[in-house]
Amino acid sequence: MDEAASKPSESTVPTPERSVAEIRARRILITGFIVAGLVLLGLVVLLVILSIDAYRAALAGAAPSPGEVVVGLLRDAAIIFVAFETMMIGILLIILMIQVQALIVLLRDEIKPMLEAVNDTVATVRGTTQFVSHNVVSPVIKWSSYLAGLRRIVQGIGELIK
Repeated sequence: MDEAASKPSESTVPTPERSVAEIRARRILITGFIVAGLVLLGLVVLLVILSIDAYRAALAGAAPSPGEVVVGLLRDAAIIFVAFETMMIGILLIILMIQVQALIVLLRDEIKPMLEAVNDTVATVRGTTQFVSHNVVSPVIKWSSYLAGLRRIVQGIGELIK
């Protein structure tokens, strides 16, 4: 059997790097951008249709001059765009406030207990290190220095005897 045929392709293997929440958030973000783009595109198409109708009416003499009609439509379009933008900023600020609240809850409920546990562990390690240093390492260093001195004395006596 061919090895390449027995291995799954890379596109069928799920990537462990992305969580379900990340994928869902990305889909919501993309959907929001598409909806906002379609709304703006619809507004532009509506304004173009209205401007064509107003321009025809102005040429027929039913309204003021064509320039005034176009300027009025552009003014109205700018007002609508600013209102839409203000509405989007308000919605995004609400979402931001919700996310900040979720972050505060995460920090308070999950991170703080972890940090306290880490502090307890560090205190335990510090105490263990001091105990081992005082009761094991210091006596070993003392005896090693005594034995090194004794070895040096024995070597010195051995050199004198030769």
